[in-house]
Amino acid sequence: MSPRPRTTLIIAVIAQAAVSIVQFGLPAIGVDIQNKFGLGPAGFGAVFAAVGLGSAVALIPAGMLVDRFGARPVLLAGATINFCAYLAASVAPNAALFAAAIFLAGIGSSAVPVAGMSSLLREFPPERRGIALGWRQLAVPMGGTIGAAALPLLAHVGGVRLALIVTAFATASTASVFAWLSAAGGGTARRMRLDGALAARGMRPLLVVGLLYVYALGASLTYIVAAARDDGLGKTEAGALFVVLNLSAAASRLVWGRIADRGGGTRRVRTLIDCGMLAAVAGLAMAPVLHVGVLLAVPVTIALGFGCFGWNGVLYVTAGELVGPDRAARAVGVASTMVFGAGALAAPVSGLIAEHAGYDVMWLTAAASSAAGAAFAWRALAWMRRPSTGAAVGATAR
Repeated sequence: MSPRPRTTLIIAVIAQAAVSIVQFGLPAIGVDIQNKFGLGPAGFGAVFAAVGLGSAVALIPAGMLVDRFGARPVLLAGATINFCAYLAASVAPNAALFAAAIFLAGIGSSAVPVAGMSSLLREFPPERRGIALGWRQLAVPMGGTIGAAALPLLAHVGGVRLALIVTAFATASTASVFAWLSAAGGGTARRMRLDGALAARGMRPLLVVGLLYVYALGASLTYIVAAARDDGLGKTEAGALFVVLNLSAAASRLVWGRIADRGGGTRRVRTLIDCGMLAAVAGLAMAPVLHVGVLLAVPVTIALGFGCFGWNGVLYVTAGELVGPDRAARAVGVASTMVFGAGALAAPVSGLIAEHAGYDVMWLTAAASSAAGAAFAWRALAWMRRPSTGAAVGATAR
């Protein structure tokens, strides 16, 4: 790997990890925030949703801006918004202003994933993009883990205010370094619109696959602890399964990315299908193994993590390759928006199923959704599974 692609990958991972500290680690100080603003669990859930919602509404516009003006100015603007928004959240006098501030922070954060993924698509050839996007996706659980460890320590020393001030400096500084290392100059696009990114052949079926897959991701991440406790496992055992799920999810991005790069980058769809099939089998097995005990649940949880979490990096790189480098950022923005939006709905929908029909039924619905996604990918994206076509797609994105 030459120095420039390696440098781009490293700073993209670091910047994404910084963004994910709050986006995935804020629940670690959820009790502190509840006490600060007098919120209950539902109130904190509504506040926490603001940062993800901010990112979701801004991902497509951020992609358009990157394609039009280049990554550098968009990253600098995002870093400024992030910095000011987290500082405002640190001094917010009530929950409404706090939620508004972290909503703005989510908007600023949207520049990092879009610029990161589109930069990697440009810097790496098709046979290396899957593993590159796998490393970048690894930054998401990495940042959440850092946040889970660091935010409570900061809150213990200086309250929620100090935790957010440190976050403001971390996100702004890493995004600014990313901007400095990014190529200067604007993009090649001249219009601020989707410009056919959504209409590209294979894009809409690809988004349907992601829509079907994200349900199992949200259900397993949100409720594996509750499902384990409901089946009689202790708090420590249920917590251990949650850790195993997250570690498996992190490793899966690298493994599936490497597999998707085989054949010069022609195994994207085959890899997506394999992810869905594994998630379906693991989902079917979760209910009975949780009834038996933690020893059988651990290997199935590892398989669940690989199946439910390993597909999104492959989906993003496929979306970028379908439209080519000139529109890669907006294509990634479209795919990310679908994943964020559907993911936000997955937790409450699967929670309602668990509440009214039980966790066993929830696992069955997760398995069914994953199997449906794999079957749909096999049928609707069959043309991309042909080696000659796959090679042409990869060459288009060079």
